[in-house]
This record gives sequence, structure tokens and C-alpha cells, in this order.
Amino acid sequence: MRLRTELLVVLALFAAVGALARTPAGRLVLPFVSLAVLLGFGYLLTRDAAYARTTLGVRSRLLDRSAAEGHDCVACGAPAATTRRYVREFVLLGVPVLLLDDGTNRYCADCLD
Repeated sequence: MRLRTELLVVLALFAAVGALARTPAGRLVLPFVSLAVLLGFGYLLTRDAAYARTTLGVRSRLLDRSAAEGHDCVACGAPAATTRRYVREFVLLGVPVLLLDDGTNRYCADCLD
């Protein structure tokens, strides 16, 4: 539902830019809008990519790290060795730009295999 709302906002912005292009003010504003878009893409290209540079759209990934002391495995109750974070995000040019969903679970070494 959230993605649908964002797409509607983008379409409304495109419609506003199209209407602005037909006015005298558009000759002044549109070059700045174009420059802002190019700078935004340039910024994305300088960031470290979490995915392939051709990736676009909603993607999911798992991020593992060592668990802190005192946590138990969610599957069996043994002491946890790994914290696994699930991330669902919108990706543009391989760079996550919007976090859609995430969660964290802790697992022991036996339950990860």
C-alpha cells in the first residue's frame, strides 16, 4: 500500500513538471529540476552498492552479525551466536533508498545450518 502511494506521488510530480514546462516559469525552473535529478543520480552512483548496479525495485536481504551475550536462540533456546536481520527495501541503482520492513532474530550455530 505504501509503495502505491509513493508511485501516485511520483506521477503527480511528473504531471506538475509537465504542466510547468508549458509556462514561462518552466524555462527557469526546469533546468534546476534537471540539475537536481542529475546530482541525485550522481550521489547514488558514489554510494557503496548493496546489490548489483542494475538493481531496481523492492528487494530483500539477510544481514548476519555476532550476537551479544545473554540472548537465546529463537528456535531452540540455546545461547545465541548470530543475530540475523531481515531487511526489505526499495533499491535504485543498487543502493537501498527506502526501508520498507525489517526484523531481527537471534540463532545458535546449530540452528543456522
